[in-house]
Amino acid sequence: MTEKEKVIYNNFLEVSKKINNKPVRYRKNFDNFPDENYILITKLSRFFSKFNHLKVKDFFEAPYFVYDENYFDLKFYLSQKAIKSYTSYNDKFLLNNPDDGKTLSKMQESIKFIYNYCKEKDINIKDYLTIKEGEYNVFLKHIKNRDVIIFILFAFNNFEKVVRSIDTDIKTMYSSNFSRLNYIRTKYYSSSKAKKIINKFKIFVENQKV
Repeated sequence: MTEKEKVIYNNFLEVSKKINNKPVRYRKNFDNFPDENYILITKLSRFFSKFNHLKVKDFFEAPYFVYDENYFDLKFYLSQKAIKSYTSYNDKFLLNNPDDGKTLSKMQESIKFIYNYCKEKDINIKDYLTIKEGEYNVFLKHIKNRDVIIFILFAFNNFEKVVRSIDTDIKTMYSSNFSRLNYIRTKYYSSSKAKKIINKFKIFVENQKV
């Protein structure tokens, strides 16, 4: 069993326990790992390699927030239903619940991602939304790959102006959430915890020297 496969299994184990408020005991010895589970883990490993933009822990967590179930086995995560739950989790649950702990964590992760991206590329963070890789604005790719949650982009004063300037078909190609921007803005304005995080980041962005 490869190290990657061991990590995948322990991620699965961690999520299934923590979601149900149970203590986690990570598996260290895989000598007697059941053959049927090994086959499933190798398939999942290939799946995550093929779709390397997927966030493994998010993928395992998603169905718990979409379906009313207490446990999902490894076999479930190889189904179309699992893929649909990942999309629903990112496009519906998180956006419908800006003050939920998972959404707030995603916002903090998004801030770190944007900061590190701009630092690595030697870009002023104020210019983040207008930076392009090839033909298109790079933030579109970051949204599509789930590196950035759309809420945090309201921290940029030019966010909606930039979005309006991009062709509708291109926006839709990257994320259907751009068509729900009015709804997402309303959710942002009516939030409390999320608004504090976004506004704090907004102040940070505005204070950056050109």
